[in-house]
Amino acid sequence: MAYTVTAMSGKISLVLGFHEHLPPGDGDGDFDQLYGAVLKPLVTALNDRPAVHATLHFSGPLLERLERKKREFFLLIGDLVARKQIELLGGGFYEPLLPLLPLADKIGQIEMLTTYIRRHFGKKTQGCCLPLGVWEQSLAGVLNSCGMAYTFLEAESFRNAGIEEDELCLPAITEDQGKLVTVFPVFASVEDALRSAGSTPGRRRAAAVFPRFPRENGENGIKGFFEDLERRSAEKRFDLGLPAKVLRSLGPLKRACFSDTAVSSFHPRRFLTRCAEANSLYSKMYFVHTLINQLRGDKPRKQAAREELWKAQCADVFRQGPRGTACSGARKYACRALLSAEKITREKGNFTPSLLAFDFDLDGQAEYLFQDKNINCYVKVPGASVFELDYLPGAWNYLDTFSGHGFYRRCAFMDRLFDAGLSPALAGVSGRFCADEIYEVSADKARGRAVFTLLPQKDKPFGGVEIQKSYRLEKNVLSVSYTLTNRGGASAFSFAPQIDLSFAGPEQFSVCSDSSAPLSLSGESPAVSGVGAFTVTDKKNRTALNFFSETVFDLYFFNNVVDAGENNPEIYESSSFLPVFRLALENGECWSTLFRLSINAAKK
Repeated sequence: MAYTVTAMSGKISLVLGFHEHLPPGDGDGDFDQLYGAVLKPLVTALNDRPAVHATLHFSGPLLERLERKKREFFLLIGDLVARKQIELLGGGFYEPLLPLLPLADKIGQIEMLTTYIRRHFGKKTQGCCLPLGVWEQSLAGVLNSCGMAYTFLEAESFRNAGIEEDELCLPAITEDQGKLVTVFPVFASVEDALRSAGSTPGRRRAAAVFPRFPRENGENGIKGFFEDLERRSAEKRFDLGLPAKVLRSLGPLKRACFSDTAVSSFHPRRFLTRCAEANSLYSKMYFVHTLINQLRGDKPRKQAAREELWKAQCADVFRQGPRGTACSGARKYACRALLSAEKITREKGNFTPSLLAFDFDLDGQAEYLFQDKNINCYVKVPGASVFELDYLPGAWNYLDTFSGHGFYRRCAFMDRLFDAGLSPALAGVSGRFCADEIYEVSADKARGRAVFTLLPQKDKPFGGVEIQKSYRLEKNVLSVSYTLTNRGGASAFSFAPQIDLSFAGPEQFSVCSDSSAPLSLSGESPAVSGVGAFTVTDKKNRTALNFFSETVFDLYFFNNVVDAGENNPEIYESSSFLPVFRLALENGECWSTLFRLSINAAKK
């Protein structure tokens, strides 16, 4: 790579930084690829060049994996730290988006990584890295309180803060509630930093460069980067230093106030308003945080629950893309951690089943939370459907799934009405899909029962049908009772309460009915007719989901996948189970049935 740099009279001090992270849910294959393609060649290149000073930010889960699996490499990092060639940056241990966290979790995560680095490398961290460049001004006070003297933001954030171009290549001081932190401008390349410094001769400049190396060609990229760096350093236009030493050489710095920023296209808080699945994890995080705060007198148990909660706060689940919320592995790891934390908060043998009306998803409206010893069932008013179904012994949410943008959120017991002669697959959206319709609700908390009613709506297909359904969770059995009444209109139609469930993969579950051997996937025609009960066996978690109905039905089921982007295979997300009832009701006539769902350890 060649640089074109305008003439300048002052030298620039560059902070060379490298950031790498491995989500805690990633497998050994992902780790081995990252290690072989990026980590090993990067640290080897630094070890071979003692004069090159650099900062490294490795997330806590990545450091732990290196400590366990690559001990010699881990010790080599320690040697580089000991000879003051590299500095390890701090931050949140599990690579969280700090602005999204409760204050106690912000501080706890930062202190956890600080303690880990001090214990293993003998150095106290002085600065930190912000995942995805996500910043809110209140972070200045938090970072200062945690002993962080400096952090890094994209140069564009300096422009947005009103800093002139001739001051762009200098760190700035920012403040919150009387507490200060210094912010380094980060440029995409050495060339960009030199160009910015070259336009402002006279004063010494300083900036940071954080190059990224794709795993596909990481070793060659790293080799080329350092070869180019050596050629450029011979021109004596910049020197490389560690942040604290660079700051001491600069003298007084200007103050700045930075707007809320993120490297990605928009701030994660906006993403939460657009992605129901990400918002559900965010809401669950705050719900579990509250449960932990209610623990009294058992500090070890409280700390154990906190650390499980922190595992779920990884930035990956709160951003777009195949490595973000759309990544099933990242979401499922977060769900497991949240449910593990919730289990820890429950007193053994002392838990009381309950029905709560509570604004769980932070939308200003109450949801209905049924909780028993082993099962959580959360119901939302739009659609009167189950949006979270937890089996606590397996720490698994069977409604952790992703629909993709522009699609309805997948839930359980979503009501569908369509022509009697069609299959659900052929009916598509031609009938009435009640997933977003508003049901009236009446809750009896003493009896642990909530009744939802969808009144007739003449302007909708099959709008003359009134639907009433009630939920009750008792002794770890979810009961869902239905009463459909024809208030006028078509008398013959099909009714299907669609149940979407998420498993570890399409090969990780099997289905059998009360009248058949294991079933194959179906869409156009029923997998089996005349069913009164069926069982879905979750092979990974060794559990069995048992469905029973008082009325026989035709069972359809199929898998749902999402597009993973160009040149990537589609990703399994969930499976839809549709018990279809063929009904013929005269005006004023009613039809009723009762579903029961239990989740238990599968028989060996």
